[in-house]
Amino acid sequence: MRSFLRRLKRSADERGAIPATETVEAVSAAEIVSNYWGASRKKERPISWLEHKVILDFVYRRVTGDPNVGTYPWFKNRFFPKPAELCLSLGCGLGQFERNAISMGIARKFHAYDISKGAIETARKAADESGLTDNIDYQVMSLDEVALPEATYDAIFAISSVHHVSNLENLFQQCRKALKTNGLMFLDEYIGPTQFQTSPMITELINRLLVALPARYRKSLFANDGSTIDRYMPSPVEHFLKTDPSEAIRSAEIIDILKRWFDIVEFRPYGGAIQHMLFSGITGNFDENSETDAALLNIIAMFEETLEKHGVIASDFAAIVARPKT
Repeated sequence: MRSFLRRLKRSADERGAIPATETVEAVSAAEIVSNYWGASRKKERPISWLEHKVILDFVYRRVTGDPNVGTYPWFKNRFFPKPAELCLSLGCGLGQFERNAISMGIARKFHAYDISKGAIETARKAADESGLTDNIDYQVMSLDEVALPEATYDAIFAISSVHHVSNLENLFQQCRKALKTNGLMFLDEYIGPTQFQTSPMITELINRLLVALPARYRKSLFANDGSTIDRYMPSPVEHFLKTDPSEAIRSAEIIDILKRWFDIVEFRPYGGAIQHMLFSGITGNFDENSETDAALLNIIAMFEETLEKHGVIASDFAAIVARPKT
């Protein structure tokens, strides 16, 4: 389960951090997004901050209270001790969440949507190979235009997908309509600055921490040429227009718009305002088996958490459970 979460929780900065190699012309934004998420880029990317065991342990402690209990087992144990009959997964990508959720006993069946035709084809193939063809119905669908059936689902899951949605109002209104009585919506989501336009204060904090890190921790795993990452600057908005126009398109508005149609039952922030971009491209330089490296990661995580508690910064990531407003 831990390895699944590491793969699933690919950091949003690394989704858009690799420069585009060609100019995209005469292609719609939806096509760019579909093509981007339909391609496998596993070999191109170093691990993200949310794929590192030491950081994940800290995240789990913040979300579940126990570094040995992951976010999704916590949700199951708290809200679905028995498998739900039918759930919906929004922005399912390659479909790993649904397959693992069924094996965990969160649900018996899933409907799952994603804008990427390539991702859906891969997800269907993987479901077939896992013997889950009858348990998961994968469909190509844009979450900006989604229309859902009324009172159909026991739970709706959005795992790192809602920050790609522009029409949040329609999405949450449709989700409210589609949930059964006592149904729940679960988001594990980036809710930080729109299009990663980090504030000057956060940018300064990240850069001061980068300066303090020894060079061996700053070695760029994007380049793998011995160079180091010595400074962070937010990527210009134009960068995302070339790679993924949907990236964090209205992320800073997610919570406020969610609250129009839902009451939040659980809000479990787990950081990222600093760590997300600080560790972009360098996470793998920290050895999870080294006491020194682990201590350094935990110190930075505790520093970030303390700033949150005192209202200096806000968490950019959170696990959220919500009920439809009556």
